[in-house]
Amino acid sequence: MNRNKLITKEIQINGIVQGVGFRPFVYRKAVELNLSGYVLNTSTGVEITVNGEEKKINIFLYQLQNNNPAASKIKYFKVDNIPEQKFTEFKIKKSTQQIGTTLISPDLAVCKDCVREMFDKFDKRYLYPFINCTNCGPRFSIIENTPYDRPMTTMKDFKMCDYCKNEYTNPLDRRFHAQPIACPECGPKFELLNNNLEKIQTDEPIKETIELLKNGKIVAIKGISGFHLACDATNTKVVKRLRKLKDRPHKPFAIMTQEKNLSKLVDITAENINLLKSPESPILILKKKKNLLSELVAPNNPNIGVFIPYAPIHFLLFDEELPFLVMTSGNINNDPISKDERSLQKICDYFLTNNRPILNRSDDSVILPTRNKNLILRRSRGFVPSPINLPINTIPTLGMGAALKITFSLTKNKQLFLSPYIGNSFSKNTMDFYFEMLEKYKKWFDIKPKLIACDLQPDFFTTRLAKKQDLPLIKVQHHHAHIAAIMAEHHITEPVIGIVYDGTGYGTDGAIWGGEIMAADFNKFQRLFHLNDMPLPGGDSAIKKPIRIAYAYLKKIGIDTNFLENISEMEKRIISKQIENNFNVFQTSSMGRLFDCVSTMLGLFPEISFEAQSAMALQFLCDENNIKNAKIYSYEIQNDKINIQSILKEIAKDIHNGISPKKIAESFHNTIIQFTVDAVTEASKKSEIKKVVLSGGVMQNKIIVENLNHILTKNNFTVYLPSELPSNDGSISVGQVMVANSKYLKT
Repeated sequence: MNRNKLITKEIQINGIVQGVGFRPFVYRKAVELNLSGYVLNTSTGVEITVNGEEKKINIFLYQLQNNNPAASKIKYFKVDNIPEQKFTEFKIKKSTQQIGTTLISPDLAVCKDCVREMFDKFDKRYLYPFINCTNCGPRFSIIENTPYDRPMTTMKDFKMCDYCKNEYTNPLDRRFHAQPIACPECGPKFELLNNNLEKIQTDEPIKETIELLKNGKIVAIKGISGFHLACDATNTKVVKRLRKLKDRPHKPFAIMTQEKNLSKLVDITAENINLLKSPESPILILKKKKNLLSELVAPNNPNIGVFIPYAPIHFLLFDEELPFLVMTSGNINNDPISKDERSLQKICDYFLTNNRPILNRSDDSVILPTRNKNLILRRSRGFVPSPINLPINTIPTLGMGAALKITFSLTKNKQLFLSPYIGNSFSKNTMDFYFEMLEKYKKWFDIKPKLIACDLQPDFFTTRLAKKQDLPLIKVQHHHAHIAAIMAEHHITEPVIGIVYDGTGYGTDGAIWGGEIMAADFNKFQRLFHLNDMPLPGGDSAIKKPIRIAYAYLKKIGIDTNFLENISEMEKRIISKQIENNFNVFQTSSMGRLFDCVSTMLGLFPEISFEAQSAMALQFLCDENNIKNAKIYSYEIQNDKINIQSILKEIAKDIHNGISPKKIAESFHNTIIQFTVDAVTEASKKSEIKKVVLSGGVMQNKIIVENLNHILTKNNFTVYLPSELPSNDGSISVGQVMVANSKYLKT
């Protein structure tokens, strides 16, 4: 065989291959190997035609697949032999439009090379807050349409200067075809506005912002994919004011700080730091180490969310006198993150803003590191709109999501596109954002749904909306969707035992489920074990006042309720009448409500201001190292029910006997772990299933998830934890499309 003969090949590549330096990478490799031809972006990805010696082309193909840029992700790679074509050189051609889609890169944290240049006094981009290259910077937030070229982004109105143009057109330069390329001469600029949106005359708006922050002001700062509300995290007065303005009395704020200061705040590992410095640059929930911040940053919470600068502007905001900033999402309570100033005028003093529009918003992503996995709590900036590969082929399907932590999912063949974090579906602005992103996803990825999936709950806005669509509709039970989502993440197609512990999910019997152990595959589920039903007076109103849940539970099982505090005699009379007459009382097997009950029995948060506040407080009482040695309360597993009544009776007795809340909380957690293991073991005997999926909002509790994983694994179960998808309702839309496809294709 003559491996030196000249051949020509055509290569089609799809995936995240635009805006990540893929074409200059292809160009450099081709030139190094003395190959000729061309590479160009298309609306379907990247197309390459290459001519040269067969041996060198084989090396070229290997490098394309194995040494490609770190931010790129190849999903499809096809090589065809074509009749020989001769070229004088290798070129990068202009983009073309074709029928099909390519993938869009997420926004990427600024790279170390750009940071180094930004602080180099001799560099043209010294202290320039829009520095970027093909390895970093905005993508998703600035794109209008594919292919990802400058005219299709918000940079189209910024005409490149000669300096930037030379870099942009040089295939050997790090900024070759970096679409957001800019410099102080030709690029976007920051300016400082007062609360009336009037420009403050200053040549140094960033330095002026630093002084305002030091002086106790709240500044809305425009980042890559939305606004942050920033203030000095050591100043209790301004943090308290921000809480009042944002109507956020207790929920923790995230803290941004430089890498060098992280160890002063939290217990942190090298792995944590690498994750913080990754292109996704998420917020990490870590244990507090020293109390250098205002107590109001994360009140009554042993943990804190931290992240480091990921946009160039962030690096310019810190100095020795301002080491820690509250950087919380710039939004009104229950609204999505803001991309403009007007919606934030009532909750900040100043705006550090710029003239580069944000087309596509995304909140910061949040990750909780555990012993076994990094659990993603919010999948958004840095991750979207990267697709999730599926284990089965799908027809084009839209999953509507639930009500809380709402997302939608669109599928195409074996790819699923999950929306950014939208929020809770209780405001018009949130649902407007939902529809805005849905239409964009349909256009970008060329998906016209032929099937729609939603929750069983008839009152969800998403369910009502799904019914109005002229498409085949499949309703999916909430906890089945939870299990199916994590099955999809791990490419499991055979039946599993799913442990789904959460707050609320509409059951097939009309009750509110939430303490579920099921056998399930994508097509069906069987409810094997669940907590026994307890009364929930008033539905959602009781969830906001957990003390009412505690009173109803204890009243139901005949426990003296006199020790309960923060509940009026009138409330007691009304709830008693409701239970007696079964009026406006819902039956629930919810694990989340059991946590609420025990938490308020111990006097923790009789009324909550954010979801799972009382359950979190119960977890925070515990010493994680003491759990396995804690006393186990009595429980019974009878038929398909896990009876929790004896647990509550023994907790009430411990409270009466003066046992410390800490010990009670530890025993309560250990009891949940033990009866879950017992139920799963029994379920496995019945079903002969050894694969176990953990999901639901309660699986964000480190104590529960770590101990269940450890004990079940030790007992020869294979345990699957969520890591690419949230265990909470942020992944419900994923499970919906998986179940819907399985059911639809079998009808």
